[in-house]
Amino acid sequence: MKYEPSADANISEQEKAFRSFISNDPALSYFLETGSMLKNKRFTKEEIYNDPAFLTFISPYFQDVYVKAIFRSFDLKDTNLMSDIAVNRILLDEAHKKQAFDQIFVYLEEKKAKLVSLSNKLHLGEAISLLDLSEYTGIMTIANLNYLPVEFKEFRSAYGREIIKVVRWLVNRDFQGALNLATDLRQLKCDPQTTYDADALYQQLESTSQKASALEGISGGGGGEVSTGKIILAIIGFIIFIIKLILLFSN
Repeated sequence: MKYEPSADANISEQEKAFRSFISNDPALSYFLETGSMLKNKRFTKEEIYNDPAFLTFISPYFQDVYVKAIFRSFDLKDTNLMSDIAVNRILLDEAHKKQAFDQIFVYLEEKKAKLVSLSNKLHLGEAISLLDLSEYTGIMTIANLNYLPVEFKEFRSAYGREIIKVVRWLVNRDFQGALNLATDLRQLKCDPQTTYDADALYQQLESTSQKASALEGISGGGGGEVSTGKIILAIIGFIIFIIKLILLFSN
């Protein structure tokens, strides 16, 4: 339901008062009318915004624009809009808040289903587009997930676990890509176990990356001063480490 600033003259005095408060709040009125936020502006801290009667009045309008703004933030990777929404109050009564969150959950579950589909293709060795993968695992998506209210923490954790699977399937196909995903994943606000698993995975990949860099230094930077035996030992050690890593991920 779209909010219209003008209204019929025969509305109640209470509705006139509610509309007057909205009109005198530039950030709120702009959001309701456009679905966007004024830069560096917040809703006025009006006491009436706690009034159940006011929430009953504004909820149908606020729900529609709030949900659409969340969707647009994800679709356009707009973290500025999402962050502006996050710092402002959710002006919804309990019934409309539940409806709004249910709509957002449906949207997010669809995104997760597409991520799972890409993960399964990786697991089966099928070709996928890394650009398509970044659509669901990139830092902008992770940032927008973090801006969602606390009610979405459980979903963030489930989503993070799916990204962990993607990283493990990707590591033998595109190691640097897997490391980049693991790096971004550490920013996702999850439950303690998922946070621990994501950090442990990152540490494993980062350690492998450092060993590879050290090996390149030995083989390329030492010239005639480095013995062939040391190079061979370093290569053998690195291969053993990679084999252990592959076995770990395959489990």
